Amino acid sequence: MCRKLTKKITATSRRTYQAAPLSFEGLLVAASYVYGTGAAFRNRLYRSGHLVPKKLPCPVICVGNIIAGGTGKTPMTIYLADLLIRLGRKPVVISRGYKGSLNTGAAVVGNGEDLLLDAEQAGDEPYMMARLKRFPVVVGKNRYQAGLLALKHLALDAVVLDDGFQHIQLKRDMNLLLMDHDQPLGNGRILPAGRLREPAVPALARAHAVILTRCPGSLPDTPHLISRLAPGLPIFHTRHQPFLAAFHPIENGYRDKENLPGLDLFKNRSVVLFSGIADNQAFHKTITDLGANILAHFGFDDHHHYTLSDIEQIQDLARSVHAQLLVTTQKDWGKLGLQIKWPMNLAVVGVKIAFEKEKKFQSFIRKHLDIMII
Repeated sequence: MCRKLTKKITATSRRTYQAAPLSFEGLLVAASYVYGTGAAFRNRLYRSGHLVPKKLPCPVICVGNIIAGGTGKTPMTIYLADLLIRLGRKPVVISRGYKGSLNTGAAVVGNGEDLLLDAEQAGDEPYMMARLKRFPVVVGKNRYQAGLLALKHLALDAVVLDDGFQHIQLKRDMNLLLMDHDQPLGNGRILPAGRLREPAVPALARAHAVILTRCPGSLPDTPHLISRLAPGLPIFHTRHQPFLAAFHPIENGYRDKENLPGLDLFKNRSVVLFSGIADNQAFHKTITDLGANILAHFGFDDHHHYTLSDIEQIQDLARSVHAQLLVTTQKDWGKLGLQIKWPMNLAVVGVKIAFEKEKKFQSFIRKHLDIMII
């Protein structure tokens, strides 16, 4: 019953509607009024100085959004951490560790060389980032405590706060707000009647820049909605660029760095997809755009923990429809053991952030980073 209700709320929050009194939608709108009022009051306490955010002794750059669901925060966090490394910094990524089993305190998921927690303990997205072994990753519901732990045990001079826009208990030097180009405010309503986590205009006032994701190939000439809501706020345009993160051929073992096939691997192939991410439809479209013929798609809830039954169901269907290839996401792959015997080749697809004007964005970060250090 609870699962059915959750799905009904989620479906309602993703569409535009007029709420009739005493209807299900009307109840959601009433609940969103209470939620939005509480969020606005809390933010006002911090703006007025009645509540004071805690500060870490190093620059903190936040990557976040105001819409529940996927806008590309994890690919953007990875991009930013890699950029800081190229600029000579030593960043650590701090994440809440959503859906991980770590309920209290903070812990190092990976130190940039070794993995110290698994996906079940750390949460799938922090584990996916730590698995890259390019920068340290720390998880903790209290991001300030997580930052102190990182400073104590890791060599770092900058923090990238993953999905922390609403975590205003920690002072940040820069807020990068990610918004979907076509639906930046969802249906315009606050949770649970819509997908907004907080009122949009005051949230935009906290942002140092907006990064529009999933932008169309040809950008329109008319000003974007965000330009009208927040005049003068820097806006950068990006696209999600798929890449093959790993390949598991049944005959030669697992590969994740070298000798990977190109994306033409998908062209004219009959495939079965499985994914448990915020936007399974976007993943479906990505693989379709790569030229694949999708026979079936197992779309699970975001942060889904795969059971043996799930794996068997995926494998059985793939065999029965004579699929040539199984395809999943980089995020899902981190939760699957390498010991699983797949009945056919398995391709793992990741997503990178590609900027329309990359040098301009990098200059923006470099300039603000110099100001933070002074």
